[in-house]
Amino acid sequence: MVGKRHLLADNITRIYHDTDNKQVHALDQFKLEITRGEIVALVGPSGCGKSTFLRLVAGLDQPQSGTLSYNGEMIAGPHYDRGFVFQDTNLFPWLSVYDNIAFGLKARRVFKQEQAKVQEYIELVGLQGFEKAYPHQISGGMASRTSLARTFIQDPGVILLDEPLSALDAFTRMAIQDEIIKIWQRDQPIIILVTHDIEEAVYLSDRVVILSSRPGKAIGEVTIGLQHPRDRTSSEFVRLRREIMAILECCNKSKL
Repeated sequence: MVGKRHLLADNITRIYHDTDNKQVHALDQFKLEITRGEIVALVGPSGCGKSTFLRLVAGLDQPQSGTLSYNGEMIAGPHYDRGFVFQDTNLFPWLSVYDNIAFGLKARRVFKQEQAKVQEYIELVGLQGFEKAYPHQISGGMASRTSLARTFIQDPGVILLDEPLSALDAFTRMAIQDEIIKIWQRDQPIIILVTHDIEEAVYLSDRVVILSSRPGKAIGEVTIGLQHPRDRTSSEFVRLRREIMAILECCNKSKL
């Protein structure tokens, strides 16, 4: 979808009840503004509201207070222009790689017009030759590539990545990070990445937003002024990673 692609979260507060009916204050007056083509990583302690924020942006949940808008309109529910890639690939086991990637186009009844995009994305993420394979016949890395292609093929203005690579080995993870950058450079969506991997955050994002322990608030932001492709061993890369770690460590000490 072509457009200005502007996301604004203003003083978002989200409180919910867990399975034991205990009140959980996930986010407190959280603020974030992202414009077209930005990749923003959210890092912070477990349970600080990172995934909760993604669900709010996806329209799968609603805040108690504050406003959350995309292109000037309040987010009231899910929409294909806000794509979500979960930690679990959630592929349909009865569909082939090709049909999993094509699923959204068929659901929107645009498959006939955009059919060529399926093979295009298959090749873009390196899955050629596996079009007819089913999820149980492919590796975890291939399943992650399929899940990413299934989301990116919709050309959403916002991509939400909730630790989609956390279960993969280091080599596969780095390879798929490069695939994400390749697709992002072509389509220029907003990407919000939730990760516990500081190196991944520095490698992929333009900005890293650090959240406090629950209730989650933005306690720091680090701008990553590095061009792609990035060298993980460069002095500036290492310096940025240390800066983010220092903010996280300071936050943790303040809670002791």
